Amino acid sequence: MKVLVTGGHGQLGHALSEVLKDEVTLFTDSDDMDITDLEAIEKTFIKFKPEWLFHCAAYTNVDGCEENKDICTLVNDRGTENLAISCQKHGVKMIYISTDYVFDGTATSPIKPDATPNPISVYGATKLAGEKHTLAVGGYVLRTSWVYGDGKNFVKTMIDLSEKYPELTVVSDQVGRPTYALDLARAMYDISLSTLRHCEELATRQSPSSTPIPPGIYHVTGDGPIISWADFAKKIFEIAGKNSNVKYVTTEEYYAGKDTSKIANRPAYSALDLTKAKEGGIYIADWEESLNLYLN
Repeated sequence: MKVLVTGGHGQLGHALSEVLKDEVTLFTDSDDMDITDLEAIEKTFIKFKPEWLFHCAAYTNVDGCEENKDICTLVNDRGTENLAISCQKHGVKMIYISTDYVFDGTATSPIKPDATPNPISVYGATKLAGEKHTLAVGGYVLRTSWVYGDGKNFVKTMIDLSEKYPELTVVSDQVGRPTYALDLARAMYDISLSTLRHCEELATRQSPSSTPIPPGIYHVTGDGPIISWADFAKKIFEIAGKNSNVKYVTTEEYYAGKDTSKIANRPAYSALDLTKAKEGGIYIADWEESLNLYLN
C-alpha cells in the first residue's frame, strides 16, 4: 500500500511513521509539498502515485487563526480542496483529520457524527470547510480532540510547568476526552487496511469475509470518562508522579484581567460519541491506558 502523508513532521505524522513502517510511504510538510499550490500537489501525486492520502496538515494555532484568517483559510480550506481535487483526479482514497471545534460546545451528551456543526472560531469554520471538500470526493473525515504525541502538546507543557511551579491554574469548564496520536494513527491505518483486505479477497475470487469501512464522518478520540482540562492535568501529574497542585478555575476566571480580543472561543463541551467508529471496526483505545503508555 502506498500512502502519502501531509503534515508529516507533526505529532500525528510522527505516529504514522511508526504505524506505517511496513508500507510504502511519503511524508511531506510545507517545505516538501505546499498544499496551497495545486500544481505542486499534482507533481507529487504523479511522481509518487499514492493509493491513499492521510491528510494531517493544518493551520492549528487556534488563536492565531483569529488574527490570520486569510492564512488559516488558505491552508485549512483551500489546501484541503486542492488535495481533494487531486485525489478525485487520480483515484486516491482520502482520510482527513478534523476537530471537535466544528461544534459550538452547547451539547450536554456525547456528540454524534451526524450532529449539525456550528463552529464558533475561525479555526473550527475552516476545518469544517475541509470536511465538506473531503466528503465531496467520497473521503473519510475523522474528528478528534485534545491530541498529544511526539511534539508540543498539553501533556508535555504540564510536565514542564510542574518542574517550575507548585501549583498550576487550569480551566475546569471545558470538557472532552484526550487522544493519543498513536491511537489516532492506528485508526487511520485500520480504515485503509479494511479496504485493502476486501480488495485482496475479491482479487483472489474469494467470498469477502469482511466489508471495508465505508467513507463518511467518524469520531475518533480516547474512550473513557469525560473530563475537563483541569482533570486532565491532575491525571497527568498523578501518572507522572508530580507533586504540583491543580487549581480549578472557570474560563472567565482564567482570562480575568487579560486582553481576550484575540483569543478564539473554545467549545465548553466537546466530548464526541464514538459508537459509529467502534461498530465500524475502527481502533479506539481507553485514554487513561494510553496516557499511562505515553508517560511511562
